[in-house]
Amino acid sequence: MERGRRPIRPTATPPETSAEALIACSSPPCFLHELDPTYLGYLGREEVAALLRDLLTAEQPGTFLEMAWLRGMLRRHLASLGEAPEPGAPAAGPQEGLLCRLREALPRLHDERLRGDLTDLLAILEHGAQQRSSRGLA
Repeated sequence: MERGRRPIRPTATPPETSAEALIACSSPPCFLHELDPTYLGYLGREEVAALLRDLLTAEQPGTFLEMAWLRGMLRRHLASLGEAPEPGAPAAGPQEGLLCRLREALPRLHDERLRGDLTDLLAILEHGAQQRSSRGLA
C-alpha cells in the first residue's frame, strides 16, 4: 500500500439487491400520510362537520364578542373541512345532549387545532350551563 493513499473499502451492495430489501411490509411508513384517520378510531369528516354545524346553531352564552369569536371559529373549521355552514337560527333550550356529544368527541378528533378550540368551547358552554342551573334556568 502506498503512503498517503487510503485503503479501498469494499462497496456495499445497493439496497435493491440486498436481502433486507426483499422484506415486504404490509403498510410501509411512506404510505402513512394516506392512512384514513377513521381507521385509527378518529371521527370521520362527516361526523366532525355535523358536530360543528350543531354547535354553530346551538345557543351560546357569553358576550357579543365571545359569541362572534365562537361562531367565527366554528365557521373556519367547517370551511377547512370543505363544508359550508347551513343558515339557521340558534336553537333555544338546554344543550346537555350536545355537551355530552362534544365531551365524547374531543378525544376522537384528529386535528389538534380543532380539538384545542373545541376544548375551549366546551369550557365556555359548561360555565354557561352552570350559571343557568345556579339561577334555576336549566
